[in-house]
Amino acid sequence: MDTPEEQAFDDIVFIASQTCDAPIALISLLDTDRQWFKARIGLDVSETPIHQSVCRLDIDDPGVLEVADLTADMRTNDNPLVTGDRAFRYYAGAPLTLRSGEIVGRLCVIDTEARPGGLSDTQKTLLNALARQASDHLELRRIARGSERLAELQTALVQIGESIRNSHDVQAMTRAASAIVGAVLQVSRAGFGSVDEDVRHIDVEPDWTAPGTASIAGRHRFEDYGAIRDHLVRGEPLVIENVLTDPRTIDNPGAMTAIGVHALVNMPVRQHGRTVAVLIVNAAARRIWQPEELTFLRSVADRLEAGVSRVRAEQQQEMLNGEIAHRLKNMLSMVQAIASQTLRDVPDRRPVESFEQRLMALSAAHDVLLQKSWTDADLRVVAAAVVEAVGFSDRVHMDGPEIALGSRAALSFSLVMHELMTNACKYGALCQTGGHVEVNWRVEATQAGDELVVRWRETGGPPVIAPSRRGFGSKLVRLGLAGTGGVDLRFEPDGLQADLRASVRQLAQT
Repeated sequence: MDTPEEQAFDDIVFIASQTCDAPIALISLLDTDRQWFKARIGLDVSETPIHQSVCRLDIDDPGVLEVADLTADMRTNDNPLVTGDRAFRYYAGAPLTLRSGEIVGRLCVIDTEARPGGLSDTQKTLLNALARQASDHLELRRIARGSERLAELQTALVQIGESIRNSHDVQAMTRAASAIVGAVLQVSRAGFGSVDEDVRHIDVEPDWTAPGTASIAGRHRFEDYGAIRDHLVRGEPLVIENVLTDPRTIDNPGAMTAIGVHALVNMPVRQHGRTVAVLIVNAAARRIWQPEELTFLRSVADRLEAGVSRVRAEQQQEMLNGEIAHRLKNMLSMVQAIASQTLRDVPDRRPVESFEQRLMALSAAHDVLLQKSWTDADLRVVAAAVVEAVGFSDRVHMDGPEIALGSRAALSFSLVMHELMTNACKYGALCQTGGHVEVNWRVEATQAGDELVVRWRETGGPPVIAPSRRGFGSKLVRLGLAGTGGVDLRFEPDGLQADLRASVRQLAQT
């Protein structure tokens, strides 16, 4: 319907007109309220109301419909095309039958003179042959349009999937998906809503609307819009092509039309045998929903529900992580307080202070890991957190690519960084004005796989003297990035130098 003129169809009506010696020939396609002419010769209008159509008579009959005198036939004698200025008198039409067996219209010839003898057998045979040609052309175009439509819907589905994957907010997710649905289906409104336990109310998230269409975001009661609840309770799609004639809304269509709805699809989402959400699509005019469109909406609804469930699970996990973090920080503070009280009579306070500072380093690494739910932490972020906790961040320069550390490696690295920073503050570059520290890292390819190399360089401090004994801090540093060694410490006169190596694969493990 409503497609541009095409030469193939124009040729068919021309040949039909010549073959049947008729001034008018049409390829007429039938809709519920009109007949539309895909090709025409001898007529100056592209469509007429369906009640004026002669082609619709006996439309299920696969033979040629022929009316020798339209004025003498009770079915057509009061037709305005017969009684009016056009004065149709003779009609013959061959059905346009698709491969499915569906008859979608007729190839017809019309004369303004009655023809008592009608068409000859040869003319009827040729009219039928031309109708089959027209039907084949229609079928090919329908297949081509169907393929294009499926490609459009598939592309939209991919876009919706990407949108859902990249979203971490329910409202933003449903609105973005609804916008894509609205655009590809060319409807007036699309949205997604959660349903209460007894499927009586729906809470619609901020929806997408076409220009001039109001939003219906908020709470609604299904029973206010007709008998539309039962389908959703059963988990069946609610598909209405015309709210003015559908038995479920015909008693009170005003509730629908007041919000600009003349056709709709409510696609339920089920969990554990219960409808928990609905994908809503509204059209401002009556509409026949195609099977591929309903399949598309089914897929969108499933994807949205999975996405919404994921986001809500992430939000719950985030709340849980926050609670765990709060309790863990309290625990660390309690351990610190117990240690302070237990060791308050120890004359040498340095071990006590070292213990407390190491707790702070662990706490800083814990905070960084918590930002990504304890999955991994970036090396630079962990190092920066430790440096900030100790101080002197303006004298520590860091450079290197983004490196993801697993939770275990992040904690080990935080302790190593803390010990190096503490040593630099007490004895190294940071214990006097002008000293600074360079920390850089890179990934090197080795036969055993990629290896992370972290270089620590101190300059500008007092002359370095190698320690005569190894304390606990030194042992922590020598455990390295992953707790398995790979540390080269050099007490150069200009400052401490340390090279720490570890397998990237090993560091990424949680």
